[in-house]
Amino acid sequence: MLINELAKATGLSKDSIRHYHEIGLLQVEQQAAGTRSYNRYPDVNLDRIEIIKMGKSMGFTLKEIAVHIDAYFSGVLTTDEQIKIFEDKLSGVNAKIAELENSRMYISNKLDLLRSGTGC
Repeated sequence: MLINELAKATGLSKDSIRHYHEIGLLQVEQQAAGTRSYNRYPDVNLDRIEIIKMGKSMGFTLKEIAVHIDAYFSGVLTTDEQIKIFEDKLSGVNAKIAELENSRMYISNKLDLLRSGTGC
């Protein structure tokens, strides 16, 4: 399918699709049409984009997804490797949550002091 068809089918912008292609997340075939050449996106990209969206929603960066997506789709990413990837991500998320909870506590305490007139 052409980029506009893929964009319509996935809800992504053409710019996002181009970016995903540039960083190696999508498979593309060249199609000649006269003197021009067009990128054709095989249907497998529909599944790849769903995986990308899920990965992003879990906090994975596009670079992190790019490292593993081909192995995932080729079936060479073992269950143990997938478990390790998700354990590492969960550990990072938990660290961010702890950091945010500390920030919330600090801000809340600062607001209490300011409202009471005892803090600067």
